[in-house]
Amino acid sequence: MKPNLENTWYNVHDENKIITPGLLISPEKIKDNIKAMIQISGTANRLWPHIKTYKMKPVIELQKDYGINRFKCATLGEVELLCKAEVSHILLAIQPTEKKLDALLSLQKKYPKIQFSTLLDNNKSLSLFDRIASQKKQTLGVWIDLNIGMNRTGIIPNKNGFKLYRNIKESQLIRFMGLHAYDGHIRSESEIKRKEDSDNAFLSVLYLKEKIENHNKKSIDIIAGGSLTFLPHSQRKNVFLSPGTTLLWDAISNKLWPESPFQIAAVVATRVISKPNKDILCLDLGHKAIAPEMPLPRAILIGLEEAEHIGQSEEHLVIKTKKALKYDVGDMIYALPKHICPTVVKYNQSQLLKNQELIGYWDIQARDYNYMPTL
Repeated sequence: MKPNLENTWYNVHDENKIITPGLLISPEKIKDNIKAMIQISGTANRLWPHIKTYKMKPVIELQKDYGINRFKCATLGEVELLCKAEVSHILLAIQPTEKKLDALLSLQKKYPKIQFSTLLDNNKSLSLFDRIASQKKQTLGVWIDLNIGMNRTGIIPNKNGFKLYRNIKESQLIRFMGLHAYDGHIRSESEIKRKEDSDNAFLSVLYLKEKIENHNKKSIDIIAGGSLTFLPHSQRKNVFLSPGTTLLWDAISNKLWPESPFQIAAVVATRVISKPNKDILCLDLGHKAIAPEMPLPRAILIGLEEAEHIGQSEEHLVIKTKKALKYDVGDMIYALPKHICPTVVKYNQSQLLKNQELIGYWDIQARDYNYMPTL
């Protein structure tokens, strides 16, 4: 017997209208997630959310409707999308090399009402920033990117971090904006343990903050955390918060933070396209349709949670299940992606649902990683 999905938002009444594999979005669930973000942060003014999860202008506009106007992003395509959405602040949260920095400053000149900034973690990049800014006769805001345990990017917040701050202050064109600390390595399933780990990692940030404030005699800004450490950072004073996955949520986030108020707002619709053998179903859910960076299973198949995912290729997902006889070729199955961010980028459009009906489409504008802005 197939699952009863009558009360789920993604159970489309007329499944024949849905193209598979397809990304299904609930704007109403996104609104609920935005409200939950604001409730946790206490005010929309504390939020500096990342757009890499969804890359859609309507989702930016929904957040603006609730008073959120500062955003982080990771690519030039996302920068331009935020420019077109006329937000107030854009942080390119990846340290740019020369060509990307040149394009960023060109966009800054094109959109003078927006405050642009980026990340910086070393003196060589500071020299590059200074040179390019001088050539373009512009100033550029930078946040010192801190390595607080993830060991992916950033400078250790010790005396070297303070030296970098001093060097930034000597520049006439590079403006120090504050400190940026991302702790994506903190992923305990225990909310208590996540807070403990986050607090311990943040001690070094507080050390550098105090050292800088003692030097310049005024307080500085901090942007901290992502989605899984959103709650502990919300309990700190005078810290901007930058969740991203909270807008759409996904199966991994649900597992790691089951107490969260956030709801799944995006699923992938897939169909049975073949039954090649006993207990075997083939779905149109290949690498091109869902984030493939994790081990199998890469999605939770509603109604087929017990199925063994035995193989995936570009266009196909093959599963083994004792429920195979209950499914026919053409039957639709709903998949909850374990990682939604790199799943969204695989689609040109999302299919919008309301009251279990298809109501339209949202273009996913900033999906091309190498997209170059129109200058």
